[in-house]
Amino acid sequence: MFALVLALALAAAGFVLLRLKDHPRKLSRYAAIPFGLALFLVASASYYRLDAGEAAVTKTFGTVGDEAISATGIHLKAPWQDLIRFDIRNQTIAFDEGGGRVSTVTSDNATVAYDVTIRYSLNPGKLSEIVRQYPDQETFISRAVLPGVSSVTRDAPTTFTAATVRQSRAQLAQRITEGLEKRLGEVGVTVEQVDPRAITLDQNVQANYDKVQSSLANAEAAKADLQTALAKAEITKTEAQATSDADQIIRCGATSTQVNEVINGKDVKAVKVVPVPSEKCQNRLNEQVLMSKYIDMLKEHGDSLIVIPQGTQNLIQLPALPGASTKTP
Repeated sequence: MFALVLALALAAAGFVLLRLKDHPRKLSRYAAIPFGLALFLVASASYYRLDAGEAAVTKTFGTVGDEAISATGIHLKAPWQDLIRFDIRNQTIAFDEGGGRVSTVTSDNATVAYDVTIRYSLNPGKLSEIVRQYPDQETFISRAVLPGVSSVTRDAPTTFTAATVRQSRAQLAQRITEGLEKRLGEVGVTVEQVDPRAITLDQNVQANYDKVQSSLANAEAAKADLQTALAKAEITKTEAQATSDADQIIRCGATSTQVNEVINGKDVKAVKVVPVPSEKCQNRLNEQVLMSKYIDMLKEHGDSLIVIPQGTQNLIQLPALPGASTKTP
């Protein structure tokens, strides 16, 4: 619009010079200069060029056009129309040590701070609506995008506890993305990527959290020791039962049967010994039986071994050893 006003002023100056034909200095001959400049300004205000990643809307005497132009190349417009350009390529907003970390609280009122990088782009189809509310892209970012990002990034961690927020980066990123799409999606902001990182808790909270983690680790170690002790006790119990069952079978002639039992949640077949009541146990391992078994064992040791029962008075003729002389002196 400024170029058109200037061109009109130059054209008016040219007409004034033309009327000065009778001037002693012949000023009318200079009329071509303002006319030429006016023509140049009108021509330059009638076209524009868009580079890749740019979009524009026209404004005619304060009225914003309904369609945005995003095609790369040279375009024509009326010289009295203003052109408002926007960068629709991916843009970045970063909250970190340099730009101010996000500081907020968790659901259990613990202070948490973190860095976040947000990449977004603008939907060219929404540019007309944006320009109707904000005069240019810089104003749009400062008044709409940044306040929205600040609000969403502060609210996002409030659904997490202090104990889980640092392990929930993916969930936190998803919550920020959803919040930004809900708040800024209607005004043409498309969220491309959200990257929260360097999540830290308040020092006092962190110290208490470390104590809790240490206590949990000790509890897990104690639980493991208990499980080991229970396993050893179960082994001892099983061995004792096996000894008892063997004793019942050997001494009392107890019988065994196959039964189904549930062990560690599984049905298995096991052998169960039916004990014999003490009054019916014949104690098959009495002294006489043990001695007889002892003698039988000795007999199996070799043909040259002769067992003489204790207390016998009988005369026993020993067999001759192989190779020994049978003559008597």
